[in-house]
Amino acid sequence: MAVTDPSQPSAQAAPRGDEAMGVVHSELRRGSIGLAGVLMQSVAQISPTLGIFYTIAFNTGQAGKAAPLTYLAAFAICLVIAVPMTALARHLPSAGGFYTYVSQGIGPRWGFMTGWLYAIMVTIVPAALAAFTGAVLHDELDAKYGFGLPWWAYALAIFAVCLACGYRGIVISVRFLVTMSLFEICVGLGLALTGVFNPGPGGVNASGFNPGSIGSSSGFFLAIVLSIFAFTGFESAAAVGEESRDPKRLVPLAIAGSLILIGAFYVFCAWGLQTGWGTDNLTALANSPTAPAFVLADRLWSGGSLIVLIALVNSGLGVCIACTTSSTRTIFGMARTGALPAPLAATSRKHGTPVTAVLLQTGIAVTIALAVGLPLGPYNLFNLLGTTGTFVYIPIFILMNVAAFKFFRDKHRDEFRILTLVVAPVISTAALIVIGYKSIVPLPASPVDYAPAIAAGYLLLGAIILFGRNLRPGRRQWMAHAGELPELD
Repeated sequence: MAVTDPSQPSAQAAPRGDEAMGVVHSELRRGSIGLAGVLMQSVAQISPTLGIFYTIAFNTGQAGKAAPLTYLAAFAICLVIAVPMTALARHLPSAGGFYTYVSQGIGPRWGFMTGWLYAIMVTIVPAALAAFTGAVLHDELDAKYGFGLPWWAYALAIFAVCLACGYRGIVISVRFLVTMSLFEICVGLGLALTGVFNPGPGGVNASGFNPGSIGSSSGFFLAIVLSIFAFTGFESAAAVGEESRDPKRLVPLAIAGSLILIGAFYVFCAWGLQTGWGTDNLTALANSPTAPAFVLADRLWSGGSLIVLIALVNSGLGVCIACTTSSTRTIFGMARTGALPAPLAATSRKHGTPVTAVLLQTGIAVTIALAVGLPLGPYNLFNLLGTTGTFVYIPIFILMNVAAFKFFRDKHRDEFRILTLVVAPVISTAALIVIGYKSIVPLPASPVDYAPAIAAGYLLLGAIILFGRNLRPGRRQWMAHAGELPELD
């Protein structure tokens, strides 16, 4: 039985538009993964150990003992963002994700711009993550074992794995993600738990959850900003919805489930890492030249920093695979309706993967990692593109909020709820605007201060492409199909 929105015409397997001729096959492999696979797609894109191990020092520097509260506050904000998103996911199971949501709720042009911003961002993110992971590997292996392979060699190896997983299909990608995500979560929890049982100066205490521990309110807020970005990725379950066994049920469960799982993980690990370090000596944690997780692992696990290194590499590889999946599915979903050139909707008959989109995404990520990462440095590239992602997520989430309100008010009024579709979107939109303001006032140090301009560049390029596709009246028919859903048996 087809799963479609009654207010829209039914979508066909082939892409729409005047470019549709010549596409041999354009269908993802349906019913390939269950809840665990959809859930781990979101968890992997969040990248749990990278998220906590490389934010705890900054958050402690800004919020002191109250760092665990910053993750708790970010968790609450992300849950509010997820409320209208899960409502849309129950009605609109599509690989297009935000593109489909906003097209249905607001209109095709806004849908295009939202889908474009998300697609270009998650296409480029693996460049930053692969470079960063390669740099961590190089630094640790060179310093401790004298193994000096350059960071870009590790990055190329990561891209090769991502390309293989992206080409071979969602099943092999998910197997990687489930295994890797469970491993890194166990390492993170294990290190935090060891810290609780072997506390540093200050002992075991709950001061991290006491609002009275907040020193500078501005520092506390900045820590929340970074923590929110550490949660992003929970939305990527939508990208694999068409390949799941029951998208209307599994995608909302995975979005909410990944947030709850990672929220609990971050809060507990932040508390455990601070406790293990010593809550009376947190200045040293904030100023540690080496990631605190490495220092703690060497002390608590008798030189066990290699385990942490493996977990971090695992996390970096996992997020690159997950981003490859979500970006290529979004591109595929847009191309299938004619919003992007039809060849990008071509899929492998054998593996059911969007092969052209996979090759394009890999080529872009490799080019940016090398062309920008080599002169700028891998850590600067990571910080720059990570901050750029913050600015890109803000309009995406805000447009999604508006789309949810209009979609249910206009097409499913019987399901319209004030709390879900008015209160939650207003709160999260206000929070996102404040986050954007606090992220640029004052501007961060160079080269991160270029992030707003790069985000604006993404937006401008998308507007140019949209204008070009609508330049001739005969090429505008994609707009009639922008919000269509695939037929899912």
